[in-house]
Amino acid sequence: MQKVLKFCKDHRRALTGAVLVFFLFAVFAAVWLTHIRGQGEKSSSWAINDQFHSFVTIEERMEQRFSCDRDLLAVSLVLAAEDEDVPPEGELELILSDSATGQELARSTGDMRYIYNGWEAYYTTLGLDRFVENPGGPVEYTLTLIPHYTGEGRLCVGYEEGGMPAGVSLTVDGEEVDGTVALLGTQARVGGFLTKFYWVFAAGCIAVAALLYWLYCRGAALHRMVFCAVLLLGFIFNVLLPPYAAPDEKYHINQSFTLACTIYNPDLPVAQSHIRDTLRRPSDQDALLQVDQTTVFTWQHIVKVLGRANTDPTGVTQDFPEYQVDSSYTLYWISGLAVLVGFWLHLSFAATLFLGRLANLLFFAFLSAWAVKRTPVAKPVFAVAAMLPMTLHLAASYSRDSNLLALCFFFAALLLDLAFGPRERIGWKQLVLPVLLAVIIAPSKVVYLPLAALILLIPGVRLGRFSRWIKGGFLALCVAAFLLNSGSAYLLSGFTHSGGDAAAGAVSSVVQEQAAPEETASEDTAPAEVASEAPAQETSSPSGADSMSTEADMICYTLPYILSHPLDTFELCVRSVVEQGDHYLSTIVGGTLGYFGLDKPLDLAWGWVILLYCLLGLAWLCPDESTVPAFGRWGALLIALCCCGLAVLGCISWTPTYYETIYGFQGRYFLPVLPLLLLVQPKALRLAGDCRRGIVFAAVLADIGVLLNVFLAVVAR
Repeated sequence: MQKVLKFCKDHRRALTGAVLVFFLFAVFAAVWLTHIRGQGEKSSSWAINDQFHSFVTIEERMEQRFSCDRDLLAVSLVLAAEDEDVPPEGELELILSDSATGQELARSTGDMRYIYNGWEAYYTTLGLDRFVENPGGPVEYTLTLIPHYTGEGRLCVGYEEGGMPAGVSLTVDGEEVDGTVALLGTQARVGGFLTKFYWVFAAGCIAVAALLYWLYCRGAALHRMVFCAVLLLGFIFNVLLPPYAAPDEKYHINQSFTLACTIYNPDLPVAQSHIRDTLRRPSDQDALLQVDQTTVFTWQHIVKVLGRANTDPTGVTQDFPEYQVDSSYTLYWISGLAVLVGFWLHLSFAATLFLGRLANLLFFAFLSAWAVKRTPVAKPVFAVAAMLPMTLHLAASYSRDSNLLALCFFFAALLLDLAFGPRERIGWKQLVLPVLLAVIIAPSKVVYLPLAALILLIPGVRLGRFSRWIKGGFLALCVAAFLLNSGSAYLLSGFTHSGGDAAAGAVSSVVQEQAAPEETASEDTAPAEVASEAPAQETSSPSGADSMSTEADMICYTLPYILSHPLDTFELCVRSVVEQGDHYLSTIVGGTLGYFGLDKPLDLAWGWVILLYCLLGLAWLCPDESTVPAFGRWGALLIALCCCGLAVLGCISWTPTYYETIYGFQGRYFLPVLPLLLLVQPKALRLAGDCRRGIVFAAVLADIGVLLNVFLAVVAR
């Protein structure tokens, strides 16, 4: 017994790791048994024609010609008995053939006794004995139904009279009928793919947990743990929520691809394009991939097309009538250059999309880890903020917030290091990097312009006798960078003038998003400025918001209106906090991921949200290695609050005056300054020991739980 106890004591870390791996495996196995197993019959269908108001009786045969641009596994029709008291009996034969060549593509037979005996609208699914793969464009098919009756009962099929498009015809018993049958097509069945994909996902999560536990046991530096955790967990987020799944990502994808195309095509000027147009390679279109709402079939389709090579001629691009975000490409060079590499390697559309995302993720992981290393204070806060689900979701996307978060984290850490780090004297070489970061951040989003004021926290003695000139010049340079940006005049005029064209466009576009949430990117016509400044969810309009841009949308909470109606503005803010406060708190850490306002949003269980806030609280209370004077902590907090106030004010300026709450505000707008918001610590609650690496590892386990929640939410769609 003593030997066993000694062995356990000597190898306690290895045994703890084994228990952890076994526990995670048991959790994933239990979830598979209860929620994944048996989901193989889940299928994806679309309506070829979903309208019918009449029925026609089939005596001998029915032929329906239709056009289809997708794969076919099965078809569904509205079938019923002519007489409820005498149901049809016998076999029903189905033949699917190519209308142009007459070649039989698939067939099946079924027993008519299993058809629902009634006049209610029920679809009956008829399988095909062969998979009919679409060659890549619209194909005209002929669907033939031949009933072989053995009794008196007769079969009827539901159809819609009139309005037949070109190439569509319906023939029943040799006579042409003016109409089209109600017809659904099944394009995919998940089958065993879901189980395989789930266990690959589970193995990846267990491997990440094991690797981070190993780093924890070895006493690895905090910034190295953060880099590995962000990179690996972000990659899994990238897979589970693929391109087009992040908030407003389709506009950001358009911007990155357009930037890449201006370099790829030698006939185009670099980084110059009209905001209403998007450039891509001619074949960079995929209706099943370019969707906001991820499903298991999105995963299945991506796996199917990921390895395909692009066959477009080198240097050839095509113009698509799709909006970009804005006219500035500053925050799109990382993803844009990665997309360009995908073009040169002739990667498929899906592979190129993932390559651009991975470049953004790598950039974020590098700068966030560097920020943790450089900051002299609040290292655990910087680490946990970089590992929140919302942060990882944005980091592993085309959103410009991916680069902006990384730059803001690193800029804040760098200025805190210059102000309170061990360096006593600061030369011009140490100021080059902060200046470069500031002139990138300032014009990118005006709400984070106050971050430049962090330069004021640096003691004058560290900068020398010209400290005031250095600080003043730094701030002036940031303001100039903002004013020289092409969009600054638009933002300032939109906020200071009473006209509300921009806000009206914002409301209109959001209503379009709600009216057609599954519209593909090639059909989208939402204004680009909305994509950059307003989120996709409209959480604040009253019930009458289903109309497009109206006269009421033109009157917004601009500066003149706010000054002349202070009480209305105050009531708007109070109502927003009362009615949407839980939404704001949830979206700071990632309680809702993906596009907002979908039929089935990716909402996390509130238990995960509470756990993430607990981890933030523990990181906040960790003792600091460096001593920071009170004015430094409170000054940084004040600067962060200014950024938060501008973010709220920006959303208020987009809000029409008849709205009950602030239009489109989300807690994620506070993420770039979250570490600064938590610099002020209550001394009485400060933890006695340093547990920062343990908190990071706990955040890894929490993120794995969130990923499992996301997986189940996608499966439930």
